[in-house]
Amino acid sequence: MEAVVVKVSGSLVYPPRKEYVGRLVEEIARIHESGTRVAVVVGGGPLAREYIRVLRELGANQSLQDLAGIMSSRLNAYFLSSLLYPLSPLRVPERVEEVLEIIATGRIPVAGGFEPGQSTNAVALIIAEAIGASRVFNLLNRVEGVYDRHPQAPGARLLDEITLSKLEEIVSSYEQEAGKYALIDHMAVEIARRSRITIHFIDGSDPGNLYKAFRGERIGTIVVPG
Repeated sequence: MEAVVVKVSGSLVYPPRKEYVGRLVEEIARIHESGTRVAVVVGGGPLAREYIRVLRELGANQSLQDLAGIMSSRLNAYFLSSLLYPLSPLRVPERVEEVLEIIATGRIPVAGGFEPGQSTNAVALIIAEAIGASRVFNLLNRVEGVYDRHPQAPGARLLDEITLSKLEEIVSSYEQEAGKYALIDHMAVEIARRSRITIHFIDGSDPGNLYKAFRGERIGTIVVPG
């Protein structure tokens, strides 16, 4: 049985929009009902960034900022798991062992962050490795995929398929701190490389893109091991 992980940008979930999240959970359930094992990971999004911004300005250290981000992502995860219930339990896993326990029951685990210093992109790859997933679908907010430079830079070009090494090169100049994990981080890349996991970046602002990518339609950017 195939296993996949769906990584959802927190900005797609918060602030919540009824029509959007309703369609998103329908697409996730559709994949699950095809006989595929599915795990979901949600970022903290604007909720996390606002908490982190104030904590930073008032002098809280990086670990405390990360913890605020983790708690925000877990609230987003609880929101999605509530919408997916009973396909998903009303318990947000906080460790990979808990994810495996939920998967073993045939249900959909919905996780947020795990540890300070670790992005939810890394969590998605950790879970993918643990459940034997060969594909991670990374849902971005109004960004079609990976570009050859920052998407907002003049002349930025959408890339159809690249290697992990090329992806790492592109994001190497991005900030990597609490609330600013851009696109993907080094830990996520290394896990994808060692376990030969393909990452498919797509524009998640249209929930239908998730099932299209799952069925093999060439949209967004496919990042292959290498």
